[in-house]
Amino acid sequence: MKVPKATQTVIRIVWKGGNGFLPDGKENVDELGPVMLVNGGSEGLSPDELQRQVNALGAGFQVYSKLDALHGMLIAPNDKLAETAALLNTVLAKPTMDGRWLRRFKRNFVENVSTNAKTPSGQAWLTIREVTVGDHPYRQIWNATPVENISSITIADIKDWHRRVVTSDGVRVFVAGKAEVTDIAAAVDIVLEGLPTGSGRQDFPQLEMSYPAKTILVHRPEAEKSYLLIGGPVPKIYAPNQEAREIGVGVLGVSDQSRLFTAVRKELRAAYGFKAWMDSFSRENAMIYMQGEVETAKLQDAYDTVRDTYEELRTDGIGLIEFPFAQRIFKNRAYGIAEKPRGAANLMVEAWLTGRPVEDGLRYPERAAGLSRGSVNQAIQDEFPPFSQMVKIVVSPDRDAVVADCIIADFSEADRCR
Repeated sequence: MKVPKATQTVIRIVWKGGNGFLPDGKENVDELGPVMLVNGGSEGLSPDELQRQVNALGAGFQVYSKLDALHGMLIAPNDKLAETAALLNTVLAKPTMDGRWLRRFKRNFVENVSTNAKTPSGQAWLTIREVTVGDHPYRQIWNATPVENISSITIADIKDWHRRVVTSDGVRVFVAGKAEVTDIAAAVDIVLEGLPTGSGRQDFPQLEMSYPAKTILVHRPEAEKSYLLIGGPVPKIYAPNQEAREIGVGVLGVSDQSRLFTAVRKELRAAYGFKAWMDSFSRENAMIYMQGEVETAKLQDAYDTVRDTYEELRTDGIGLIEFPFAQRIFKNRAYGIAEKPRGAANLMVEAWLTGRPVEDGLRYPERAAGLSRGSVNQAIQDEFPPFSQMVKIVVSPDRDAVVADCIIADFSEADRCR
């Protein structure tokens, strides 16, 4: 994708597959592996020296895992592609794999997991994954429990992961920017030089999420405030009506002008903010969710306000005066994404990973601009789940703060509430 005004070029390399070969209890190798590659140094280059050289080029790169692919991303000035590609190649082909770095990363990982579980928001998200994902391997990956599993990961595990997934075949390359095609081709060859063939990535078993229509209260007496998280299923990301759902979620709770923020923060004054969003747990399982930290004394009022605000949007839709304003913001955001190399490359990647033509991904701004109020409101009514069918997670120091169907002391007990 040519981006004529770009000063940088983005190269995205994608290894497709969910990495389902990971052994039981060590599923989080897929998160630690990329961290080791990018931050652990490479043959002849310490981590600090590697970063110094990347910074000197005005460039950057990332390697990270997502639910159905391993991603590599290179961002560089148009005339520095080859030099940046050579540094990324050393990371991919000749990583140091120093055990000291793995011990540091594992320690940080465990500390982050443990700290997150002590927060109300962390308990809320851990609980919602426990009850919706069930016993699928994704639950261990996302919830990273028990943490002893992280500690059991060895250098041999990381090397096995690296050998299986970082290969010169089984990849798709997407580029956006202003660099010449010959320079791009040369940079891609440099990135993949010396990598083995024979990709070992596999897909995990199909995930089938379930949403118990319950209010689950996690009683945390030490918490200073309460947290409310409500989620339910919507059609998979980039199914028909994706853009209609996105603008609906935007009106509901994306900004400080949204309905939820206005109702819970400005009018009820029960929280500093309250948000809504939509995301994928897998390509076939998307969730709309609403969340925010709430003053405990107003928790039941906040719960009722969120319910009423959501149901009003779901049944009545976006208002006649409200719609043009919301669409203009959404359209401008969509064009802003597509006009930048990183955004354009991501639109192409997502199109491919969701089984669509790459050109369909790049037409995202056109679809945003072409939305009508009637079609958007019909999609909201048809595809946003009723509040009564969503799972409601409440984390609170007061076990009587809301009327609950199931009360537990920790997310790890959530299987009782499925």
